[in-house]
Amino acid sequence: MRVYQILIFLLILSSCSGRKYNFSVEGTASGLENSMIYLYHRSLSGTMPVDSATISDKGTFTLKGFTVQPDFYILFVRKDQYINLIIHPRDKIHVATTAENFNRDYFIEGSKDSRSILKLVTRQNQTLDRIAELSIEYENSINRTDLPKIKARLDSIYDIVVGEHKKFSIGFIHEHNESLVSLMALYQQLGLKSPVFDYKKDFRYFEQVDSALCIHYPASEAVKDLNIKVTQIREMLKVEIGTYAPRLTLPDINGKPVALSGLKGKPVLVNFWASWSEASIEENKALSKIYEKFHAKGFEVLQISLDRSRESWLQAVQQEQSGWIHVSDLAYWDSPVVRLYRIESLPSNYLVDSKGIIIARDISAGELEQKLTELLY
Repeated sequence: MRVYQILIFLLILSSCSGRKYNFSVEGTASGLENSMIYLYHRSLSGTMPVDSATISDKGTFTLKGFTVQPDFYILFVRKDQYINLIIHPRDKIHVATTAENFNRDYFIEGSKDSRSILKLVTRQNQTLDRIAELSIEYENSINRTDLPKIKARLDSIYDIVVGEHKKFSIGFIHEHNESLVSLMALYQQLGLKSPVFDYKKDFRYFEQVDSALCIHYPASEAVKDLNIKVTQIREMLKVEIGTYAPRLTLPDINGKPVALSGLKGKPVLVNFWASWSEASIEENKALSKIYEKFHAKGFEVLQISLDRSRESWLQAVQQEQSGWIHVSDLAYWDSPVVRLYRIESLPSNYLVDSKGIIIARDISAGELEQKLTELLY
């Protein structure tokens, strides 16, 4: 019995001290013999080491790790040259690369997602190389007298190159709709501040990737982050220029509900302010002159106060003696309209046309007068 207990103890001790693995990354790295190679986990908060090894005299290496779900990793010798991987539990990945083209010309098997990354990265590098060629040609032509003509030609070629890459990326997302690699395609950059997909113009692709990945990878940190962004963008797009102004109904100074939809048929400035905001009070002076000039032509102001005190609000309204419509739920920054119209500071405004469509945001007095002249004269 004593011997049995000792054996059980040793077994438990062994299992506790041993590392747990459920995937491996092995391969060859020619020209990098005796160098250290690293496998890092990639997350929103940064990269964390998973395993490292010395590449053998024969150029071989083996790395191991554990993951509970598909996730992003990078393999590198130098941090500025890395191979992107998506690793699933039980993956046995083989990589063959070289010192000369470590992260550009490599072979990979044992991971369908990682092979897809290679396809995406290869195309992206080809596009970046073409853009670099155009940039060099432009720099070499700076002193030429026909530079404007050269620039116009290069800009046209650039638009074609970028357009073709975007077309490829859209097809890639459709093809890999249920894979995490679609996230990488969605977030591509073709240079500093040059995303392939614009979150406003291309929102449908953000929604597409989000809806597909939320079903298949609901616990993924990257997928959760995308879902938050999509939700925020969707809310933001509700008050973009060119969209119908969100519906709102608030009580006026007499407690009577006033709906924005009831003002349809005339241009309306939906103006957010508060009695405690000095900038709002100052803006009201300029707004009063414009209101007097254009009100008879059909212009209206729906001014929404973010006051908390009814007394302060009514006192400010009385002092202003403006003839436009005043409404407030006296909920301060907790008012639902703050989130609905994405108000972050005061004063803030939206100009809505006679059809209820937002045509301008945070418009100045001068710009407002010009817009109203165009609309009403």
